[in-house]
Amino acid sequence: MHKHSYRLYRLYGYPGFGLVLYLILTLIHPDDTTLDSYYGLGDIMLQLLFSVAYAAALFETGILLTTMLNKWYPWESRIISRFGIQLSLHIIIIYILLSLFFKVKFPAYFGYDALMIRQTFIIGIIFSLLITAVFAAEYFFYRWNDAQLKSMEMEQLTTQAQLEALKLQLDPHFLFNNLSIVTALIEDQPSTAVSYIAKLSSIYRYMLTNRTQNVIALTEELEFIKAYLYLYQIRYGDGINVRIEDARKAALFGLPPLTLQLLIENAIKHNVFSTDSPLNIHIYIPGGSKTIVVENNKTPKPIPEPSTNMGLKNITERYRLINGQEPVITNEAHFFRVEIPLIDFKN
Repeated sequence: MHKHSYRLYRLYGYPGFGLVLYLILTLIHPDDTTLDSYYGLGDIMLQLLFSVAYAAALFETGILLTTMLNKWYPWESRIISRFGIQLSLHIIIIYILLSLFFKVKFPAYFGYDALMIRQTFIIGIIFSLLITAVFAAEYFFYRWNDAQLKSMEMEQLTTQAQLEALKLQLDPHFLFNNLSIVTALIEDQPSTAVSYIAKLSSIYRYMLTNRTQNVIALTEELEFIKAYLYLYQIRYGDGINVRIEDARKAALFGLPPLTLQLLIENAIKHNVFSTDSPLNIHIYIPGGSKTIVVENNKTPKPIPEPSTNMGLKNITERYRLINGQEPVITNEAHFFRVEIPLIDFKN
């Protein structure tokens, strides 16, 4: 619950509820003591002060219980039982406070008899129920509002990732190289040219189809990666070696779309490779782990290309919003590894 709400409760709740309590207690009390000559303005102000203090005690104990239980027994665990526990504890605290309060000896004309005590306690229970309901409603309102904001931020980041990946594919050099390869293949290897064009079209179809998705099935992402890497392997031949291990054991898991593509593009962008010294990319799921690893050897370019690390930042931010986890990046002298958490579709 947000702390600024407590300030509003204290500013408006104490006097407002205190006045309501005073009016209720005065109206339901059977003795019309306000007509007695000795029951003056000072006595009315004193009772009103007691009513405001009672309202303050109700709110402060409610705030304290809410803060404590949010840490030890949050609303997400069990909504009904949490509501019942908080309400029960609040009623017990009210009973203890009223028992201590009415042990004080007040003048007889205040009318603090057994009936008044019961009435005050019953009203306290009613207000406790209302206060607990207000705290619960406010908590879920802010949770819903936060979820809406995260959803908007996630949509923005997903769109950004799609645009970044699309810019890579629409880069003039990328298109020119692919068209040149297709032209050469049509003359010498027409069947390979057909397959090349099919893979190229599947890349764009995948990005357009899944551009609004926050999470995509791992199997779909891997099929996209195979088509994507096919283009590079045709272009560079044995300069790029890719090994993708069987991922059927993780069929029920997913990840943000284009995550693997951004990592592979990062490896190709920052390393030099050739047939004699290939770029080896290994994609695998460690045994008993709910992560997928993208690992490659490192042969950095003599003159590093300018980079903002936008791809890695985008992946990290999307995971932070989805489940609070972040990829684990290992950057050593001879290899680069990123461990990507897999997302359980069931949750």
